[in-house]
Amino acid sequence: MRTAVLIVDMQRSLIEDETWEPERLVEQVLFLERQARSAGAPVIWIVDVRVGPHPELDARLVPVQGDGIVQKSDCDSFAGTELQALLRACGVDRVVVCGLQTDFCVDATCRAALRLGYDVVLAADAHSTFDRDTTSAAQVIEDQNRRLPLIAIDGRRAEVMPAQAVRLV
Repeated sequence: MRTAVLIVDMQRSLIEDETWEPERLVEQVLFLERQARSAGAPVIWIVDVRVGPHPELDARLVPVQGDGIVQKSDCDSFAGTELQALLRACGVDRVVVCGLQTDFCVDATCRAALRLGYDVVLAADAHSTFDRDTTSAAQVIEDQNRRLPLIAIDGRRAEVMPAQAVRLV
């Protein structure tokens, strides 16, 4: 099984926009990135072209030669992008998803990957969002981590586990 790490929307404006526990988030994403590189697994950076005024990746997150970079304009990282073709070209059948925002792009990307036949792992402590009017970011994240594995899409279910427990080999 070949695994890729999908790093979703870790862009400066989003991280600085009241994201819950941004330092923890960046630390966990960096951990997954290092693990992927160590295992020889593809790292794919997904960036939302709608983000502003600072659309660049957080300065601590730096793609290297050979990484995939996918630009999107939808919550679903597969919609209208080359992500599916890139994963196929790399022989990937399992994705580990991390990044922003838990209840938008991370959720939509996990569900789309399941629909497309990928095994999906959501790194439970490597995604975040911001507080809502009636729900704290911590509650949104907890709900996502609890609910996602309960949803069957075309007979497939995502796994949710801490970044430290994810195996990329």
